Amino acid sequence: ATAASAGEVVARGQELVDAGRLDEAAALLAGHLRRSPRDADAHLLLSTVRFLDGDTERGRESLERALELDPTLRQGWLNRAALDLSERRLEPALEALYRARDLDPSATDNALNIGAVLVLQGRLAEASEQFRDYLAETGDTAEAYLLVASNFAMAGYSALAIQHLGRAIEIDERIRRRARTDPNFRALAGELEFQQLLDHDGYLPPPGSLTARQTFDAAYDGGRGRLLQAVLNVLQVSGRSFDPQVEVTAGWSLLWSDFRIKVLPESPGTGAVELTAPPGRFTPAEWERQTGVFFREVAVELARMKRPF
Repeated sequence: ATAASAGEVVARGQELVDAGRLDEAAALLAGHLRRSPRDADAHLLLSTVRFLDGDTERGRESLERALELDPTLRQGWLNRAALDLSERRLEPALEALYRARDLDPSATDNALNIGAVLVLQGRLAEASEQFRDYLAETGDTAEAYLLVASNFAMAGYSALAIQHLGRAIEIDERIRRRARTDPNFRALAGELEFQQLLDHDGYLPPPGSLTARQTFDAAYDGGRGRLLQAVLNVLQVSGRSFDPQVEVTAGWSLLWSDFRIKVLPESPGTGAVELTAPPGRFTPAEWERQTGVFFREVAVELARMKRPF
């Protein structure tokens, strides 16, 4: 096959993999490799197909063949490292990651990947240095702090995991919701500091933010009461865009639409809804109108929910 047609075959194979059509992708790549047995990219993609299909042994064979034919395949070395990690072969995984780094020294994932293996080896000082480099290269983003926290958690360094997760939440509070369901943090479930971090809403509106609050004759009841459901119903039927993932705790719930929505208990039998918008999102007049409409819609929905059917 020509170089152009070989590239087209691999591209088509990737499309089939992305669509979950693994059998078709395997057949396409196998047929192509019978004609062009030295196509390293095709061997690499075939290894991915086999790994996804649960055939680890043949997947490793295809991966090794791809790297033998073209040792400059950075993705191949990354895949090799992942495979070694899955088998707890830490030193070969680290060597593969160093090969990947040599092929692209500027790639931002180098430090994160290498740090992840070093921390599993118990080489904490070296791992921490790699993670610091990674955070600096990524601009100290919430996602970066979350990934570092996840690696510390998996290696059993709970204090460092909680410290970095806390910083991630400071940058973007939605990270807290992700941490609740991330299996990498499961080992921290019994840690008091971890639970306190998840239960604490430390959000401080930026200067100039717009806020509004209203109390309703409906209990919060740990998120099981009518108030949170009424707010959700209003968002669903109003046509407003909103994040369907809700963060629910015993003391409050958070939702995000054009504004931040917090639902919480007030006095016994009542609850409150607090709305916050960042500076510049609305004019004061628009804010007054938007919040007034929203609160009225919640009140109407609560009344509807009380009516017998």
